Amino acid sequence: MAFRLHLHERKGMATAQQRKLDEIRNDLFSDNDTLVAKAIARCEEEGSAPMVEPLLAFYASQAPNALKQRVAELLGSLKVSNVEGYFLDALAKREWKHIHKEIVGFMWNTGLQPVEAVIQITELAASGEYALTLECLTLLESIEDPIAEEQLLESIAIVHRAMSDGPDSDYKKLLSEYLRVLNMQRMQNDLIE
Repeated sequence: MAFRLHLHERKGMATAQQRKLDEIRNDLFSDNDTLVAKAIARCEEEGSAPMVEPLLAFYASQAPNALKQRVAELLGSLKVSNVEGYFLDALAKREWKHIHKEIVGFMWNTGLQPVEAVIQITELAASGEYALTLECLTLLESIEDPIAEEQLLESIAIVHRAMSDGPDSDYKKLLSEYLRVLNMQRMQNDLIE
């Protein structure tokens, strides 16, 4: 009996959290700037990992720049746990390609260590967009935790392919720096072992 009650309480909490997220999403995407501002303030006060997705969706939208700037400041200063997956899911969305650079920047600003997603970050870096590659490099350089050898080897292969595909340019120089950081990470792994 107590076990059922405990499960019911947890389910109720999950439902309450989902209702809160739905309310925030509805307010964020209302045409009422006052409601939008209140939803952003609510996220600032009650920040939790699941709120990242609606905030990123809002940031990706055609919302007024002043409100988007508030959301950007919030996303870049989050101090809640378990947000990495939400950012990585957002980076996988092609329809949000126009904000991938900012998402990587938010990840760096919040101090995330995406060691399990170095391949995903490297694929973005190898996409041909200089500014996005620069953000990916900055994030990669900030990773202090050990990165798995498979992640590093696949990332190195991705960068080599990107460098051989394009003409010589500043972008290629940036990729060379990215490659140097990957190789440094491999050397650090060798020292740890």
